[in-house]
Formats: sequence, structure tokens, C-alpha cells
Amino acid sequence: MKIVIRADSVEIDGYVNAVGRDSRRITDEYGNEFVEQIQPGVFAKALMNRSEPISMLLDHNKARVLSDTENGLELCEDSIGLHAHVVVTDPEVIEKARARQLKGWSFGFVQLDNRRTYDYDQSVVRSIVTELELKEVSIIDQEMTPVYAGTSVQARAEEKAISCRAFDDSIEYDEIKPEVRAEEEPKPEIKPVIDYSKYDEVINKLRRN
Repeated sequence: MKIVIRADSVEIDGYVNAVGRDSRRITDEYGNEFVEQIQPGVFAKALMNRSEPISMLLDHNKARVLSDTENGLELCEDSIGLHAHVVVTDPEVIEKARARQLKGWSFGFVQLDNRRTYDYDQSVVRSIVTELELKEVSIIDQEMTPVYAGTSVQARAEEKAISCRAFDDSIEYDEIKPEVRAEEEPKPEIKPVIDYSKYDEVINKLRRN
């Protein structure tokens, strides 16, 4: 992830998730461990099938909407994974960026379909997500750990629970400070040149008399 800090905005660019990569071990609601992969093409399908804008939140907080896909948030899936680019003008996010407190991307989704296999080498179940509904992406700060670890956001009883995954990626900060121009030195005062020759002539004439 690359974070460019300007006087009144923060530009954030990077990958929300890499497809085809194992997560760290996740513990489900029953205490069972598994690792997870997002199958290539799943994000592209989710973006194509979305029925409403996808929001960008701070720490998965629905009250802290920073942008969405109709107001500057760019999301696409490429050969690496789900890529995001956005310019944020929220003062709190700018201050967190200056304090180097932004730690990575995360995303909230509802799993619609998956297939599971058992990895005998790692002695763990691997869940490969083959279809999902992308609910939101979040920029996360020091309050959360961006390690593609699993959490769940509580939902109302009639709704499916939203799973959240954070991505472990390096952070590159670049702060662009306003150009400060040096003040121009005052120009020396140019005094007019006085011609004293006519006075010299009068003085010499008086001396002769």
C-alpha cells in the first residue's frame, strides 16, 4: 500500500486482498481453525453484480463513511487481487496518516459459496471462496491488525453475518509538503546622481575674485 500525504488530502493506493493466497489461520464461531483463499475472478464478479455503491469505511465503522464507488473510490480485480485507489479528505484520516497510524486495507463480505479441502501437510481445512457479496472496504488504523485474519461483524437476526478480512501488506508513506518560497531580498535604493560641476564653476569664479 502506498499512502501519499498532502496538505488537505491523503491518496491511498494498494491491494485490499490478493486472490489465490492463503490467509493466516482463522477460527470460526465453533472454535475450528481453517485457512481461506479468495478464488481469482470472485472480486470481479462481485463488483459486476453489485446492486449499490460499495462504501469505504474507517475500521469497518458504518458511521465513518470516507468514500464510495460513486464518489471517487476505484475498485477493480487484476491478476494480483482486489486493487483500490482513493483520495480521502477526511481530517481524522489525514492526521492518522501524518502520525503513521494507517495500517492497511480490510474488506467486509458475505460468503455466498465455497469449497473446502483438507491440507494434510498443514493439518488444516482450506476454504476457497468461490462467490461473495462485497459489502465494503475499510482503511484500518492501529486499533486493528492487518494480517488477513478473520473477524465477524454482528448483524441483525434476519441478515447474514458479514465477515471481515484484513490484508498483510507493506506500507509506504510519502508526505508532500507545500513549497515554501524564499522571500525576495529588498532591492537597494538607487539614489539619483547629482551633477555638482556647475557649482564647482561658480566656486572657482568666486575664488578668483
